[in-house]
Amino acid sequence: MYACWRKCDFQVHTPRDPGWQGKRPVGLGDDYNGVVATANDMNSERRKWAAHFVDCCMWKGLQAVAITDHHEMTMVSFVQEEIEFRKAQDESFDLWLFPGMELTCHGGKQCIILFDADLSLEWRQDAQSKLGISIPGLEESAGQAPKTKQLTNLHYPDISELLDRIPELKGRYIVLPNVSQGGRHTVNTDGAHADFKRMKYVGGYLDNCKNINSLSRKSKQRLSGEAPEWGDRVIYPLPTSDVRCVSYSSLGGNNCWMKLAEPTAEAIRQAFLGYKSRISIEQPSIPSMSVASVSVDGSVILENGRLSISPELNAFIGGRGSGKSTYLEYIAFALGMSCYDLDKKTYSGSYRLRDVIQDTVVTPGASIEVDIVQDGAKFTISRKGANAYSPIVTYPNGKTDEPSVEALRGLFPTVVYSQGELAEIGKKAGEKSELSELLKFVRPEYKKEDDILKASIQDARQDVRNVLQSLQEAWRQKAKLDKLKIGKHSLEERISALKKTLPALSKEDQAIISLYDDLVELDAKRQQIEKQVNGSVSSLEELRNYARKSIELDSKHEHAQSIKEAYSGFNDMFSSGVEGLLKSLMVRKGDVKKAGDDISSSLEKAKEDRDKAMEKLTAHKTVTTQLSNVQKELEDILSQIGNLELDIVLPDDRFEEYKQAIGRLKEKVEERKEKTVEWVKKIEELSSGRIKAEVNVDSNWSEIIEATDCVVAKTGSKEAIRLRNIENKIQREGVWSFLDEFRGNCLAALRWKEISHLGKGSRPSLDMLEYVIGGSEQTLTKCLELIDLIRVQTIATAVPKPNITLYYCDADRKIAFEKASEGQRAAALLFILLEQEGGPLIVDQPEGDLDNKIVSDLAETLHKAKQKRQIIFASHNANIVVNGSSELVVGMDVTDSAKRKATYSGAIDSRDIREAITETMEGGEKAFRERKEKYGF
Repeated sequence: MYACWRKCDFQVHTPRDPGWQGKRPVGLGDDYNGVVATANDMNSERRKWAAHFVDCCMWKGLQAVAITDHHEMTMVSFVQEEIEFRKAQDESFDLWLFPGMELTCHGGKQCIILFDADLSLEWRQDAQSKLGISIPGLEESAGQAPKTKQLTNLHYPDISELLDRIPELKGRYIVLPNVSQGGRHTVNTDGAHADFKRMKYVGGYLDNCKNINSLSRKSKQRLSGEAPEWGDRVIYPLPTSDVRCVSYSSLGGNNCWMKLAEPTAEAIRQAFLGYKSRISIEQPSIPSMSVASVSVDGSVILENGRLSISPELNAFIGGRGSGKSTYLEYIAFALGMSCYDLDKKTYSGSYRLRDVIQDTVVTPGASIEVDIVQDGAKFTISRKGANAYSPIVTYPNGKTDEPSVEALRGLFPTVVYSQGELAEIGKKAGEKSELSELLKFVRPEYKKEDDILKASIQDARQDVRNVLQSLQEAWRQKAKLDKLKIGKHSLEERISALKKTLPALSKEDQAIISLYDDLVELDAKRQQIEKQVNGSVSSLEELRNYARKSIELDSKHEHAQSIKEAYSGFNDMFSSGVEGLLKSLMVRKGDVKKAGDDISSSLEKAKEDRDKAMEKLTAHKTVTTQLSNVQKELEDILSQIGNLELDIVLPDDRFEEYKQAIGRLKEKVEERKEKTVEWVKKIEELSSGRIKAEVNVDSNWSEIIEATDCVVAKTGSKEAIRLRNIENKIQREGVWSFLDEFRGNCLAALRWKEISHLGKGSRPSLDMLEYVIGGSEQTLTKCLELIDLIRVQTIATAVPKPNITLYYCDADRKIAFEKASEGQRAAALLFILLEQEGGPLIVDQPEGDLDNKIVSDLAETLHKAKQKRQIIFASHNANIVVNGSSELVVGMDVTDSAKRKATYSGAIDSRDIREAITETMEGGEKAFRERKEKYGF
């Protein structure tokens, strides 16, 4: 059983208390409804009270209570009987009762002593006797206990020494002195430091629902080991209610939760020793997603079995080769995160771990199953040979699904590493000076956001490339149109010249020929009009088809009807509008077609008339034939011009699109730059100062230099001169100003190349291009010859990036991250992971290559980390397990059949677990000894 949270109240009084408020159960010999109460009457009334008390505990949400009447435990057995009765009725009934007493020692100093829940009455009475309490003097059959008398011969620091003389009591009780602020019963008072310093206790208690936040600074210093005369150990002040009234109104009002694995004094002691993560005065939270259990069946190396897992810190321990790492890899396999599923090319140990799954699970046809608890709901993931190890997920409602391994990782995000892998990733991250490798260790949304930003930058780059391609095409179309117009003008001049060589025609024939010429131009326009009309109607028909794809709304939600009606109204209007418009336009299209047919007919008739008129010039047949051919060429050119004018997009419009695309690219680059600065700060923060970074925005010009090399390739430009010139320009003008001017020159060069054959204008000014390439006129000319779309696209999409230098900080010393030791790099990344909320974190041997100080820091960090995410470690280091207060310790060993097995599991509350840690773990005895020195026990 692993340690888990229980709401506790460890100072509760019964009606036997002299200060009790309200009706008491009758005592032997008291008046009981007009008769003398018998022993049966007394016991019956006490049982009724016990039932009422247990009800109150349930109403208050308590799961562990202690009855602590002054110097006695008379009413304990009645509550124990009631709890056992309820458990017999309902197996899920869950309330622990610690027998206890409140002691008033020498000088009025008070303590609470709590015993194991199953400690027999015999030994509890022996404890009372050893402390000088007279059992007969307690008058246990009376309705009210005698007034409390001070145990004048009992000094509170000596309680444990006295009780330890009874072997059966040793380790089965815990003493908590009253450390309240003020009052005559507290040990936390001026001048009382000598006794406080020599006591061997690990915790104390506060009365009346007070908690640590209600103490003065002086009191906190005494209890935290910061006042040397009071000792150097921490004594956590546990809140209690000290309730003693029939309504139990303040029961549980102390708001105290304690993490316990079993109802023993030792479990309480361990909670005090690990108070940072095992005692809370606020409603504790546990990770929202955790592995609840693991089942293995048919493995070559692990014995069959099912293991329950804590939602917080789990430590797999055992000797070398005992199966710790294998068990972790099995869990990772169930979650789709093992090296069998992930191609971790950057990790040198991935092949070995992949073979572990292949050889011990897949080949023999074994099965792995894990239960996952996510936001209170239980899911089961199975991976079996029967379905080729494709994951099968069973949902809380019993339905199943077979997602891909990648989809499984999205459903149940888990982080899996070994210390060696962390070290290797850290080295690569330092060498690349990129955040990509490190962001996966920061909040998952940062990595996703970075991936999205990088994708958006790539999209923006593609937009620039596409627009440049369109701009080039616009230049080409414009050049083609200009060329056609020149050709048209030339043909018109030739026609005019040819006509002048012919004899004069009659006015009637001249009119016929003129009409034909007019109709030729009109027919070219007619073709344009019909093409545009046909295109518009086709687009509208596509829109009509889209409108017909209505969305069905089957929801019965109260808002469904309103959106259904609104959508239906919109769709009806849209559909009818499109249909109506299309119907009207089809009529208009017919009118256009009819008018066009009239033009075509007229043109055909005019051509016949023209040909007849020209036949009159039989003596000049050669010229008339040539004239006819030239006029036919003109008709063809007019048609081409018409079509091109309809389709062409002006270069000016495309250039505006290009500028906008460049602007979007800049925006995305700037956005990622800003985020990079933010992420670097977060990495520094999450690493607890172990990582420092120097970020120089826009100082990485590698892309720009590579793009420039592409632009000037094979031109004879000298690299050294080019690099010097680029650096000078950027330093003087700024990287974006340089880029804007340089790619503007490249774009102008490409345009000149596209249109220069038309002989229009002189070569543009290319000062920046000429300066950058640093060569002669011959070099520039060669560059203009070779410039093409790819070269311009390359420089247009090149951007500056931040230059990041990572350091590992060891005290005041900064070490380049890639030059830090493997342990230092791994530790930095591990601390980043531990500072975040998220899915389970599985790490094999996190202590590898870590020095003792870092291991100590790691153990301290675990107290908070396990509240944010489930942690599963395989470890040889006892400090991590003991001082990290593992909620579950799983001991692995090799069986007689050479298989590995979880031979024991539980919390360090258990003596067996503590002995196993001492015997099998490196520094086990030392870890417990150091904690004893720290806490005095």
